[in-house]
Amino acid sequence: MSHRLHGLVLISFLALVTNLAQAACFADTPLTRPDERYQAVEGSNGAEVKDTQTGLVWQRCMHGLKWDGNACSGNVTPQDWPTASKTVAGAKPWRLPTQAELQGLIEKSCSKPALNSNWFGSGPMGWVWTATDMGSPDGSVVINTENGLIANLIKKLPLYVQWVR
Repeated sequence: MSHRLHGLVLISFLALVTNLAQAACFADTPLTRPDERYQAVEGSNGAEVKDTQTGLVWQRCMHGLKWDGNACSGNVTPQDWPTASKTVAGAKPWRLPTQAELQGLIEKSCSKPALNSNWFGSGPMGWVWTATDMGSPDGSVVINTENGLIANLIKKLPLYVQWVR
C-alpha cells in the first residue's frame, strides 16, 4: 500500500473514532433534556447543577471526580452499593438518587452519553447506583448513563455514584 493510501485509511479511522466518541443524537428528534433546563448553582463554580424542572441539585461529576471549570478531572471512585450508601450518608444533604430521579437526567434523544452532554457529559459513562431497591436485599436498580438502560444488579459490584440533593 502506498503512503498516500495509508494516510487516507488513518484519516478515515480517526474521523470514525472521533464521531463515535461524541454524543449520538437523533437528528430529527428534539432534545428531552435541553441545556436551558439546567443551571449552575450559585457559589458552586459549576460543580453543582440544578434541574430547573425538578428542583433537584446534582453533582456535575461522578463521585471521586472534581469539576475544574471545564471538565471533570481526577480519579472516579466506583463503589459497591453498601459503600456508596455509607459514603453519601456522611455527606448530608447529598444522597443517592431514586430510579425516577436518575431516569429524569436521561436524554432520550441521545446516547454516549445519554445525558445532557454540556452539563453532564464530562467524565466516565456506565452503570450508576440508585437508592431504589428491586425487592431483593441483594440487588438495586442501576441506570447506564451511556445508553439509558435500566437493570437490577447485585450490590457487591463496584459501580459509579452520582449524588443528588
